[in-house]
Amino acid sequence: MPELRLVISTPEPSVYDNRDTDRMDVVEALETAGWTGDDDNPLGILRRNGAVWSVYNDSGDSGLTCPNNAVLDFPSDTPTIVVVAACLAAASAAPTN
Repeated sequence: MPELRLVISTPEPSVYDNRDTDRMDVVEALETAGWTGDDDNPLGILRRNGAVWSVYNDSGDSGLTCPNNAVLDFPSDTPTIVVVAACLAAASAAPTN
């Protein structure tokens, strides 16, 4: 089985208001890793290789739907590093063809 290595750089300080609740920290990290925002909601729904991360509400609760249809929920107080690592792992585990 191939190794999965995650290198996550700490995002630069955000210029967005409500940084602690709107999850822009996660959006910035995922976009840097090649995730793409939906046309209708580019800052609230991002996708890569069958994995989908989305913000559920204004409080910053979010979730990840994995390519195998497993769903992980992240309350707003979940550390950014945990959310980003889960998203990157889900996208990396997905078949790319």
